[in-house]
Amino acid sequence: MISIANAVGSGDLGVELDVAEVESDMDLPYTEYDPSNYHGLYLRLVEGGPLITVYRSGKYIISGCSTFQQLYETDEAFLTTLSELNIVDAETETGFTVQNVVCTAQLDDPVDLNTLSIALGLESVEYEPEQFPGLIYRPADHPAVLLVFANGKIVITGASDVDTAEDAFKHLQNQVTAYLEE
Repeated sequence: MISIANAVGSGDLGVELDVAEVESDMDLPYTEYDPSNYHGLYLRLVEGGPLITVYRSGKYIISGCSTFQQLYETDEAFLTTLSELNIVDAETETGFTVQNVVCTAQLDDPVDLNTLSIALGLESVEYEPEQFPGLIYRPADHPAVLLVFANGKIVITGASDVDTAEDAFKHLQNQVTAYLEE
């Protein structure tokens, strides 16, 4: 069983923005624009809510959502906020899509990462315990990256949807089961 830890989506407002002006017009719990540090405007519609990064080009990214529903609701609320400021029309088509979903999962047992790195095939694994405590697995047939920790915890990133993450996790489970039987 996997669960979503972070869903990320992006869209394009189709207009160029003066992000400093957008920041000053927003009455939100959190906004930050420091072009000497980063060229994007950070904002949150609600305290502790998802982070929206807005760029001068009109492109934006929403991150920090724990469900796809929250991601789409945040997008809708963001567009509503911008339409109230007459920046865009409420019905603006932004092409908003999910870009990445980060999921977590748990194997049934702890794993020996040294042995697993060999069993998974060194060409698809990075494991340098002095640098990072987990094994990084990039399965050739799955568009996702799995971080495997000795306690059996798994982080799945790079997937564009939950089914892709689930498939990558099932593949890993099968590989771990096969290596345990040897």
